Amino acid sequence: MRRITVFDTTLRDGDQAAGFAFSQNEKPPLALALAEAGVDIVEAGFPFSSDADFYACRETAAVLRGSSAKAAMMCRAKSTEIRGTANLLGESGILHLTLPVSDAHLAAAGKLSHLQLLEQAVKAVTFAAGLSFAVEAGAEDATRADLNFLCDYCEAVIAAGATVVNIADTLGILAPPQMKTLIQTLRTRVSGFEQAGLSVHCHNDFGLASANTLAAVEAGCNQVEATVGGLGERAGNAALEEIAVNLASHPETYRAATGIRLERLADLTTAFCRSAGISLGPLKPLTGWNVHAHASGIHQRGAAVSEDNYSPESARISGRAPERIVLSRHSGKAGVRLAAEQYGLGEITDDEAERILEQIKQSGKRTVGATEFYHLAAEFLPLPSGVPQPVCCLAYSEYHYDQYSRVMATLSDNRTVVGEGLTAEKAVVDAARKCSGSGCDFDLSLSRMELNGRDGHYRLYAEITISDEPPAAAERSGAIPGRLLFECCLDAINRFRQLKSMLLCRNAKLLPTHREEK
Repeated sequence: MRRITVFDTTLRDGDQAAGFAFSQNEKPPLALALAEAGVDIVEAGFPFSSDADFYACRETAAVLRGSSAKAAMMCRAKSTEIRGTANLLGESGILHLTLPVSDAHLAAAGKLSHLQLLEQAVKAVTFAAGLSFAVEAGAEDATRADLNFLCDYCEAVIAAGATVVNIADTLGILAPPQMKTLIQTLRTRVSGFEQAGLSVHCHNDFGLASANTLAAVEAGCNQVEATVGGLGERAGNAALEEIAVNLASHPETYRAATGIRLERLADLTTAFCRSAGISLGPLKPLTGWNVHAHASGIHQRGAAVSEDNYSPESARISGRAPERIVLSRHSGKAGVRLAAEQYGLGEITDDEAERILEQIKQSGKRTVGATEFYHLAAEFLPLPSGVPQPVCCLAYSEYHYDQYSRVMATLSDNRTVVGEGLTAEKAVVDAARKCSGSGCDFDLSLSRMELNGRDGHYRLYAEITISDEPPAAAERSGAIPGRLLFECCLDAINRFRQLKSMLLCRNAKLLPTHREEK
């Protein structure tokens, strides 16, 4: 089994993506999180692109010196930048030089000829090799370069002192079979790859960045460049979590392994997306919040039999969105029965499930949350005395001032709660914490929130932690994001109160199980 080096470039390529920029304070802790997740090399940035990135790279390299990961930085083929970057890296960093190798990019760089580019590359790599621990020579737009010239470039920079050559599919244009052929050809024709490392850097413009990276591994490359969540220029890069999980899941195919700790990946993705100010959305492989959600009847029936039916063990990374049953017009009786058990109502009959299902289908809602489920089920499964009725939101309003938000919600139990905070999100959570009562006090916190949509049509997903319970997943659709979040909190609160009350009643033998009642 070959050991693949993982070179993470989220803090450089992800940082360069339009609209993204990690601050000087954000980069060091994110770099440490990458190191703790098992990344071998963390590319801290492009220090001579701006003063801000210079200082961020300096701080990042400093914190990485006490970790298991090495720092890398990119620079242009200029002696002053090479020297300055080498000084920032210190004795154990990787200096990343990249030069264009396709005719299109050579023309854009001043109509350089192949010979001129080779002379420039050899000069820069030779100078860098005398100053730094290791040199990675990048071949920008390599997948559109003349193959003979690309081979000459690889031979030349390796002879000049490059320890790794990075092949970039800058436009993301290759298909996996083409990538496999290219890597095999380079390994065969470039004798220097017997000593130097061969790396790939794939972009996702055609949606094949991760597939192309895996094809390169299968063909024999020994380093991969990736980013957390696929963050990067234009459509992004190969996603770190996708590469790591696929290599771990298919050792017989790739015969390669990384040092990535799979249990860290979901939290790592969440941290980076929060810093970048984006949501990866519901459908992102492995970490998206819809990946383990089941709304259709046939899927719910399969999930009821075994989690493996739609969630293989190899795809279950720690910290991912919880497995959940989503009730909708596509659901079936199996989903209703599962929801009844999860919401503390116990086992129900097929007839009861059929009646509740008909109510769900007639409601016309995209999804039916816990609170609505309790109300729809009340006609057929009345709650015993001593178990609190679910609380719903009758009215909601919010006010925003400079760095201050205030929300007010009127509840179905005739209470009004008010929340305040620096953001609407914090104000909503503050209001939700005040919904305890009826002998059921709790601590509430928001573990995760993702909002999608526009123009009054929003879809909000939230994971709410109450006391020491595992996070409860909730989803709402509507026009006002603040109200959607508050209603997600109520879903979690109602479920928590119901489960706790039903458990107390059963322990006190005041309430038989539903099956015993039959």
